[in-house]
Amino acid sequence: MSLGFLFAMSLPALVAALFFLAVFERFVRGRKKGMPMSSAGIGELGATFEAGKRDELEFRKEERQLRDDEGDHAPPRSRVDLDGGTAVLKVPVQRQPR
Repeated sequence: MSLGFLFAMSLPALVAALFFLAVFERFVRGRKKGMPMSSAGIGELGATFEAGKRDELEFRKEERQLRDDEGDHAPPRSRVDLDGGTAVLKVPVQRQPR
């Protein structure tokens, strides 16, 4: 096997490739939405050598996929006026089963 092939299959070659990919993305590709490929590659490389990094990456992936719902997105039923000292509570009517 040639020396060039062995270097190409080594860890320093992977780190160098990720570095050049990051430079390419930064200056040529510009700022686009989403995670850059170099960041994903560096994160996966770190997960190979750090025990807790894999769990962190999986948590972030799941967190991006979950929806962040607050309430039912309807107009507020209740209002609280702290300055006036009043509160208006509107309780939704529950229908009786037939």
